[in-house]
Amino acid sequence: MPAISSEKHLNFKINNEGDHAELIKVARAFASDERLKILKYMLNKSVSVSAISKDLDMPISSVSRHIDILSEAGLIVITYQPGLKGHTKYCAQAILDAKVSLVAEKAETKSKSYIVEMPIGLYTECNVSAPCGMVGKESPLGVFDNPNIFFSPLRQQAECIWFESGSVTYTFPVTVDISEKHRISFSMEVCSDTIYFNNNWPSDITLKINGVEVLTFTSPGNFGGKRGKYTPAYWPVTSTQFGLLKKCSVDKNGVYLDNTFVHNKLTIDDLHITENDVIRFNIGVKKDAEYRGGISLFGKNFGDFDQAIIMKIT
Repeated sequence: MPAISSEKHLNFKINNEGDHAELIKVARAFASDERLKILKYMLNKSVSVSAISKDLDMPISSVSRHIDILSEAGLIVITYQPGLKGHTKYCAQAILDAKVSLVAEKAETKSKSYIVEMPIGLYTECNVSAPCGMVGKESPLGVFDNPNIFFSPLRQQAECIWFESGSVTYTFPVTVDISEKHRISFSMEVCSDTIYFNNNWPSDITLKINGVEVLTFTSPGNFGGKRGKYTPAYWPVTSTQFGLLKKCSVDKNGVYLDNTFVHNKLTIDDLHITENDVIRFNIGVKKDAEYRGGISLFGKNFGDFDQAIIMKIT
């Protein structure tokens, strides 16, 4: 199967016969107006099959058939999350774009987007309160409920971190000219935090870009009871397993959450992203939040989504 890079670009070469079988699957997946509508609806967010059926006015049986085809082509991932009546089927995009090369050799064109994926342990600042902790792909990292562990070099191995309140800041490098870019977004897998897990445990999570408070959204719970798709086997299924894929974007018109307009109290100009060679992204829970239910952040090797924190500037 054609490789998906860390930037989640799917590339096919027509002169590579090894790509043909997967290319046919992807072509079939795209060859339907209904499937294209479903892909557009779920851009950078996790959605349930029932929500797709309701909002796009499609029979749920048709949605399920289309979802299976999109999943087989590798365009989406399917996960299950606890619901009122058993587990609910959720879908999310698996790649950012797909490219088909019709020549044997061709110089790569310059990407129209600037994308950086930051491991969750590589924060540059932190101020967190217990209960807190971090775990890696192979084992827990240090002792739990001691905020000092967040300053340990072990944090580079973190695949899941959690804390009750406070925040962590990530510094993203800017190595290209972004003076003509008009939109910035950050996507991450995140949820609340509590002992073991509680699917009904709201928490107000606040996002800042370059020190500017952009928005606060409420995570509905801390999810468990079923192993996350990428959660390592050593981690107890009775503890936090996965989160929700959330995306925050800012452009000249205002602020969006999961591609839904939130407010126009600030625009991309207020973030001053072109004034320095780094961009700072801060995520956390305020001590005076209405719902102070903690925060859990997931990396590529933990949870339901194969990503850490992704910054995209277009």
